[in-house]
Amino acid sequence: MKVMIALVDSSKVMNRLVGFTKAYSTVEQLLEENLLEYKAIFINGNKDGVPLKLSYALLEKLYAFVEQGGTLYGELVNCEDFPTSRLFGFKQDFAVTNRRLEKVVIASANSYCKKGQLLEWQGPYLTGFTFDTEGLLDIGHFKETHETEGEGSYPGIVVKKHGKGQAVFSAFSFLGNEQSWALRPNWAWNDVITWLQVEYGLPIRSIEPIIQVSKDKNIENMLKKGVHWFLQSGIFPQVDGRLGVYENVHSIRSDISKDYRPDCHAQTALFFYLYGEYTKESKWKAVSENLLSYLFASGYQDTDPASVTYGFWKWFQSPRAKPDQIFSDDNSWAALVLLFLYRKTGNEEYKRRGLLTAKALLDTQNKKGLRPACIRENELLEKGIEFFQSSTEASMNPHFESIVHAAFIQAYYVSKDEAFLQTAYQGTLTLLDNLENLKFMYSKTAGYSRFLLSLAQVYAVTKDERICRGLHEVFEYLSIHQHELGAIEESDNPDPERYGTEDTGVFRKNHEGIADLLYTNNFLLMNAWEAWKATGDPKMIEFYDKLARFITKVQIGSSKKEFDGGWMRSFHLDSGEYFGNNGDTGWGAYVIESGWTNANILTGFLLKELNQSLLDIESKVQ
Repeated sequence: MKVMIALVDSSKVMNRLVGFTKAYSTVEQLLEENLLEYKAIFINGNKDGVPLKLSYALLEKLYAFVEQGGTLYGELVNCEDFPTSRLFGFKQDFAVTNRRLEKVVIASANSYCKKGQLLEWQGPYLTGFTFDTEGLLDIGHFKETHETEGEGSYPGIVVKKHGKGQAVFSAFSFLGNEQSWALRPNWAWNDVITWLQVEYGLPIRSIEPIIQVSKDKNIENMLKKGVHWFLQSGIFPQVDGRLGVYENVHSIRSDISKDYRPDCHAQTALFFYLYGEYTKESKWKAVSENLLSYLFASGYQDTDPASVTYGFWKWFQSPRAKPDQIFSDDNSWAALVLLFLYRKTGNEEYKRRGLLTAKALLDTQNKKGLRPACIRENELLEKGIEFFQSSTEASMNPHFESIVHAAFIQAYYVSKDEAFLQTAYQGTLTLLDNLENLKFMYSKTAGYSRFLLSLAQVYAVTKDERICRGLHEVFEYLSIHQHELGAIEESDNPDPERYGTEDTGVFRKNHEGIADLLYTNNFLLMNAWEAWKATGDPKMIEFYDKLARFITKVQIGSSKKEFDGGWMRSFHLDSGEYFGNNGDTGWGAYVIESGWTNANILTGFLLKELNQSLLDIESKVQ
């Protein structure tokens, strides 16, 4: 005899996970049916974020159905009234809300899931309380990454027995979740599904991952997929780059964040120029030129000699006439790329604008070769550049300082002005002499991955023994934290309690098995290559090759165009999927950055394929 399963879901989202035999678009259709013919009934109550309210006539039939041995599954059904709340064992206390930083926790021990295991979802949920139920999953605010000993604040999934049957209720968007990729980690949710299948008889299927890793080892294929992401994801407003490039695919929304930033443009322009060299196709170099021309024409750089922010860049597309938040690293990326590409192309506009920025940075550097992470326009107006030159204030953070020194090396190569080289050398030396006082934003591994670039380039130019020793010391620290898969595992979080704000790590404690591809491994690919070119140390090329193999294999393959060919920020090395602690509200665990991640990773591969470094290049400058 065929087992009959009814599914009520006007959105049809549940169709992929529920093994139904008959589908209905409205719950009213059940009023005309003999429900006792069914073994299970599924109701998706989520109607554009508004929980479905069941009629009393239907509730009478559903009560009889479960009491006679049926299984009822309800998801996001309105449970404000007594009859519905007693059917599901869940009393709703407020209107629907949407998940922000909450997580789901396994609330009871079972043979399939570990109690305390944390999971993520995205979408609406209901808050309330239960009675006469078995709690399976709870919802709460948890800072931990994988597991917790804490308890949830609200019921997530509960089971209530009625006579011979049962009602299963999900207070959040689960089987009907339109963003199934947001059910993370995928393996843990499938364990939950197995639990519901075996112990509660729910005829549901495993969740097929939307986000898969390529496992491909072919560099040429990986590069093509990376270009495909830029052209097909929507990150380019116009595929030739004439209208610039957007910043990222948002970590939570999973759509394109239509912000413009000069650093993302510079990094993307660098990649496309090198890809043009690699393929010997001029159209890719044209994309590079178009991206930079967009920045110039759109007024991102202050080119007014009478201005206190002369030479600096706006952080983002802003209606303000002048730059305000002048971040050291973002401005340095613009300078570094422009001066590098000037050395490649002989484009005088690149030289002029790149040196303007390098000079503006140099003029606000202190005597120890360091600077604040960010300078505001009003600080320059009120204090003048002399204040910063004589100040002892400095970020002491390689995230900001190192890329400034690397930009100064490019400026030295172009201008032959010894002040750039001496400041880069002095600043790098100051950081080395104060390793115990260095500041880190996300992790020591992230900070040291950035530090490696300036150490490598300053050593390449000066051959200074102190710099060389520091380079090897930083490299050895990173090597210790290189996972067997090749990635650097995030370690030494400076502030594990920092959660639910911008600029946090995607892990809390060491040994969580998390690799960061926004602040660590992405930059490290290029920086490790530069370290190898500067030293010729075989350990460094071995380190690079292991890292490169990892990054190649975890490039995303997906039916969702925003993901396909990219790399998200946080990868869980132990389970082999993209997952991490999603407490960074600005650049979360699942963000895909156009410049910082994808372009920089691809540049790190191309430098090796072309056997070039940022210092030793085939120059067109006479």
